[in-house]
Amino acid sequence: MKLYTAVNQNMTMRQILKQKLSTFPIVWSTYQVVKVQVKRLWLLTYFLRDIINVYRNMYWPLHLKSNSQLTSELLFQFHKIEKGLVMPGPRRFFGQEPARAVINLLNAWDLKGLPLGDPVYLGALETLHAYKERLQSESLDKDDKVLSYVQSFLINHPTRTRLLATPHQLVSMNSDIASNPHRFDELVSIRRSVRSFTSMEVPREIIKHAVGLAQLSPSACNRQPCRVYLITDDIKKNALLALQNGNNGFGHSIPALAVITSDSAAFFDASERHEPYVDGGLFSMTLMYALSAHGLATCCLNWCVSPDKDVALRNILPLADSEVVIMLMAIGYPEPNVLVPRSPRKSTDNVLIEVF
Repeated sequence: MKLYTAVNQNMTMRQILKQKLSTFPIVWSTYQVVKVQVKRLWLLTYFLRDIINVYRNMYWPLHLKSNSQLTSELLFQFHKIEKGLVMPGPRRFFGQEPARAVINLLNAWDLKGLPLGDPVYLGALETLHAYKERLQSESLDKDDKVLSYVQSFLINHPTRTRLLATPHQLVSMNSDIASNPHRFDELVSIRRSVRSFTSMEVPREIIKHAVGLAQLSPSACNRQPCRVYLITDDIKKNALLALQNGNNGFGHSIPALAVITSDSAAFFDASERHEPYVDGGLFSMTLMYALSAHGLATCCLNWCVSPDKDVALRNILPLADSEVVIMLMAIGYPEPNVLVPRSPRKSTDNVLIEVF
């Protein structure tokens, strides 16, 4: 009769059992502990998706590279030469292996018919020219280990792009800015996560400019794995926000939504498994500062989701299988006199640890 009454009150069998268990303190306490541990173990299965991603995508085959892998490896190899060109100390021979690798990758680029005006392609050529000139001017390759090989290749690739010439002198900061570092202090200090936006359209040219500045963020061996998907269509925007768990109460008012990703194919093996997120975080912070400098407000929206929600996002956006989502970012103009959380920071003494 009691069971019948409980069911009549729209209680499920699970709720009935939990109600019964709660009347036995020791049993109920044990149940709670076991429940937490089982859930923790179950959530470990989320790593399986990460393992599969690393195995499939963090790998550079010797042949049949994808365009993304080819671009990333080319950046990786010619950046080695760039670093050698700026190293302090006595001049010495360097760069034989990366120079040969760059030439092989440029040949593969040509065979694929990829754009010859791409900055990555042109930057690699400029680096080879600079490398050849260094070896010649300093007589560093006395045994001709690689110089003739580089020269032969460059005879058929004489194009020079002086804007991409490397290395170049570090640009000094404008004296007005250098004498007033408080400008940057102010930009950093006033940036806050905003959750109330006007309906004013966000100019595409400002976002494009901000993304260009974010591209100057450091990345592992200059591989630049990040991409930004900009969504303003209400249907797609709402579908994406429905998958994210931190926009209740203000998601409907977000004028523009950015999905920031990082390409795992830019990295060569599992030892670099954290790099997509490190590079993605650096890129995202620069993007936020750039947008803030143009009067736009932002709010980072975490992508802490189950694998099925990650799959659902990929059904909405044209992400490559190798791309991982770093975060979603709300972008718009803040409402006048908008309120934001104070969000006190920890004491700097708890963050800066001096090691003597």
